[in-house]
Amino acid sequence: MQESYTFLPKRNLLTASFLLAAALLSLLINPGSAAAQTKSFYWERFDVDMTLLENGDMQIVETQVLNFSGEPFTFGYGAILTGSAGNNDNITDISLREGDLIYQESSSNAPGTFEVSRSSNEVRIDWYFEPAVGQHTYTFSYTVEGGIIVGTLDEGSGDQIFWKAIPSDHPGRIQNSTVTIRLPEGVEPQRYIDDGTYLIEGLAAGSANLVETSASENGRIITYTLLEPLVPGQAFEVRVQFPHGILDIPTPDWQQRQQSADVYGLIGLVLSGLLFVGGPLSVLALWYTRGRDPETGLIVPEYLPEPPSNLRPAVVGTLVDEKADMRDIISTLVDLAQRGYINISENKARNHVFTLVNDDKTGLRPYEVQFVQSFFGNKTERKLSELRYKFANKLPKLRNMLYDELLHEGFVDRSPDKVRTRYVVMAAFIGFISVIAFIGLVAALPAEAGYVGVCTGLALFITAIFVGVVGRYMPSKTAKGAEEKAKWDAFRNYLKNIEQYEDMAQAGDLFEKYLPYATAFGLDRSWIRKFASAPHTPIPGWYVPYGYGHYGGYGRPRPTGGSGGATPSLPSLDSAASGMAGGLESMSAGLTRMLNSTATTMRSTPPSSSGGSSGGFSGGFSGGSSGGGGSRGFG
Repeated sequence: MQESYTFLPKRNLLTASFLLAAALLSLLINPGSAAAQTKSFYWERFDVDMTLLENGDMQIVETQVLNFSGEPFTFGYGAILTGSAGNNDNITDISLREGDLIYQESSSNAPGTFEVSRSSNEVRIDWYFEPAVGQHTYTFSYTVEGGIIVGTLDEGSGDQIFWKAIPSDHPGRIQNSTVTIRLPEGVEPQRYIDDGTYLIEGLAAGSANLVETSASENGRIITYTLLEPLVPGQAFEVRVQFPHGILDIPTPDWQQRQQSADVYGLIGLVLSGLLFVGGPLSVLALWYTRGRDPETGLIVPEYLPEPPSNLRPAVVGTLVDEKADMRDIISTLVDLAQRGYINISENKARNHVFTLVNDDKTGLRPYEVQFVQSFFGNKTERKLSELRYKFANKLPKLRNMLYDELLHEGFVDRSPDKVRTRYVVMAAFIGFISVIAFIGLVAALPAEAGYVGVCTGLALFITAIFVGVVGRYMPSKTAKGAEEKAKWDAFRNYLKNIEQYEDMAQAGDLFEKYLPYATAFGLDRSWIRKFASAPHTPIPGWYVPYGYGHYGGYGRPRPTGGSGGATPSLPSLDSAASGMAGGLESMSAGLTRMLNSTATTMRSTPPSSSGGSSGGFSGGFSGGSSGGGGSRGFG
């Protein structure tokens, strides 16, 4: 049977879980008599009579025949959701009786009274009675306002009653139940298109086979009879559809809000979808057009055995990865030492001592002059331990001066650091807008469309993340800078794989010569390790580890601007290490340790007051399912 209609459910008021409060209380007072104090109940009958009024309200009468056993019950409660949560506008005219006893509304909690409390989306009833054991019949009456789903004049549409007479959360067995729907004079249910039968249906436990459905001759009275007992967890719901326009029923407020929410939701989801997809794609498009280096057409060999230009190592390191990081700063120290400006030694306390042996700053680049000034101050000798916590604040200026070198050489149009900062600020701004959009839309839109605010805020937040991540790669070079980088990449490949291109036994003079560049490229450890195993590699004339004797010519300043190549008087790594504990490996490890400890000390910052560690430097209306909610009980 094909159905061309859609039902939305309503809530029954007083059918849900019963709380056995008295039984639990008695167990706490006298746990030894648990078996004697057990309280239980079930429904012998649960009947619901629903009368539809011409204005669309529904008068409902529930007759519940309960059988209590064990200790007496003294109170009960029930709740129903209202508004959009309950698919109705309001519950009114609530009354309760037990036989001839009419309960009075009161907050006294006295037997024979009931109390109604309301919240924004719920109506709750608490009622009190004399201690009850055995069979008792309670009759509840109330009016549901705005409980009809109003359809349209379209074929197959109509106004609908969809009522969950017995929700699934009832805690006891329901032996028998009959639900009756009474339509106004002149109103009968619509018929199925295919076979002409009435559009009425009763479902229990999800199956129509458990409910017998019948209608009077004129179709105005529809009866739904439960064929099997209903156990906890099984619901009993009924529905009927009648032609739209026969009754002058205004569209309920909750339905109008839901329809508006559907419209807002559709628009919001489309916009959110565009943001989800368009935001990240726009960021990627921005990188593609502005963040990539230009194509130069320059053909560069796989490797270059010599530096392609006279750029200093720190500038090269900054050019290649567009970051002035710690290894570039350390490469400046090694470069100045290799060029005869600084000597480095290690004392008995394993503390490195740096000596300025040439203070002639002629020919030094501005960042090199600044480095010497920041490192030595007004001294000519500085212990590494003296720089702890005192050099980190000099790093930002040195970094900016290295970026200025790139601008001066014409390798970039804008400082890479400023470009990255700009996109960090942009990401933070979009993230702030995402929070404002989330709060604003959730507050402005109907509650049913609140998810639009969530989706929009989330889409903007994801875009902000994309801006923050992609912004790290937005700095780009000029054509000149791209060509220069390509050449230096080839030289880096040579240093990285030098054992493939050179006979290491004959390449010892390259060790000190290219050590500053290896340091700037982040290859210093592997560079030292490779030459440590190569025989006759001269040690740097500017470095003396502890335990190494003074050889002729060592420790004397070399001419400014010298080639930095090995001098005949300098011993090799293996011969120098022969007189040291640990041999050759100790010699190379000591040089590596010097570079690492110097970098760590130079970037160290004082610990915070909270005990943190030192800082670092690095680089149509439809749908719906059965409603419900709230809770019920006896005690």
